Amino acid sequence: MLQPLKFALMIYPVGFQGKIWQTVLRSQNIAVIWESGDVNLIKSLQQLQQNALSLPDLILIDTRLQSLRPYAICRWCRKHCPALKIVLVNGAQYEVLSSERQWAICQGAADLLPRFPTSNLISNTVAHTSEILDLLELPSLNHSALVSALLKLRTSHQPKAVVTFPSKRLASVPLKIASKNKSH
Repeated sequence: MLQPLKFALMIYPVGFQGKIWQTVLRSQNIAVIWESGDVNLIKSLQQLQQNALSLPDLILIDTRLQSLRPYAICRWCRKHCPALKIVLVNGAQYEVLSSERQWAICQGAADLLPRFPTSNLISNTVAHTSEILDLLELPSLNHSALVSALLKLRTSHQPKAVVTFPSKRLASVPLKIASKNKSH
């Protein structure tokens, strides 16, 4: 396995959106640590600096974690570790207004991105992934690694069909379940 090119810290609630980000970043050979929203991020960054340890190359923060105060973190980082890239994600919205994005950038964020739509997942992740790679000054998108990782993720998170029958007589009847695949 290749040595990771960069290191990202995700501050994200547990859930499918966070799993998508983790999968996307790892598919591009970026090491990822996923922390919960109760981490004291500023204190952790101060300790890393005091001990002359490397800071992450990227911090990805979901803005729904209001107790974390994402915009205050951006302002602090802009002042104390300006080389650190922070990308905020509005995990509640599928679109971000340009005024919201501009506000985030004024606060010190490198960008403000919307959540991933789960429909057309692969095509919808390419643009965000390319933005992150550009921000980190990494080589261009490894498209096949991204697609492969997202297909595995999608397969592992598909809802399982549960069929129950009110009687034994119905349970013995053959059942056909319609599929989205029309390959007959």
